[in-house]
Amino acid sequence: MTIAAEKEYLLGTREDELARLGFQHRVWAGATFQLWEDAGFGPGQAILDLGCGPGFATLDLAWLVGPQGKVIALDESERFLERLRATRDALGLSWVQPVAGDVQRLELAPESLDGAYARWVLCFTPKPELVLEGVARALRPGGAFAVMDYFRYSSMALSPRTPSIERVARAVEESWRRAGGDLDIAGRLPGLMAAAGLEVREVRPIVRLARPGSALWHWPTLFFKTYVPRLVEMGLLGADERAAFERDWAAASRDPKAFFTTPPVYGVIGVRPGGGAASK
Repeated sequence: MTIAAEKEYLLGTREDELARLGFQHRVWAGATFQLWEDAGFGPGQAILDLGCGPGFATLDLAWLVGPQGKVIALDESERFLERLRATRDALGLSWVQPVAGDVQRLELAPESLDGAYARWVLCFTPKPELVLEGVARALRPGGAFAVMDYFRYSSMALSPRTPSIERVARAVEESWRRAGGDLDIAGRLPGLMAAAGLEVREVRPIVRLARPGSALWHWPTLFFKTYVPRLVEMGLLGADERAAFERDWAAASRDPKAFFTTPPVYGVIGVRPGGGAASK
């Protein structure tokens, strides 16, 4: 997840955000690995981790492709890339190649990749069509671009129903729009992939249910803790609305009957035509 500079990346690159990203990767690891399997990622391949951040997914991809493969980890945050380089060197994963770059201006050799992956990257990107075009050029025939991103973000829900969370969800969406992003980007992906010359193999919804006290419940808790105050600073949420939300979320967190449905995430796989069985 990357934007040209830290001040433009809504969630920042501070230590608290790095910790949140690490937790997020672990909570969503099951769905992520399933998407990689569906995309055909495996040993010996060259895979691009697009908008890699501090590299939590990069490291898992490195173990997946092994030393005969290669993982190119691209991000615009030097702070995140420095963290990844240090971890790579400590683990001896020499086949990981951190690269500083703009996801909308990919400079990769044509037909040099077996696959590419992006999770919660395109929703931040003002011109996702440029990302799709760059990835499509770099894929070999039969290579797959596997994307996880949001569609109908504001349909997240808390039960018992709580209007304050609906207000927060709308404010989050507006903050993304003001920054040039789109929290409904997954709905546009099939068309964008087709325009870039990729065949859409799979579109799969991933909606999860969290109960108070679970790891998945802690995922939105971390996000709300850091981002709701930012919404107030941006003028997208009133101080009274923030207070109401925080009271409601705290009450739900103590209620064993409560549950939270996550914003819908979609796994979308596009494949470059050709390559025999891999493209089917």
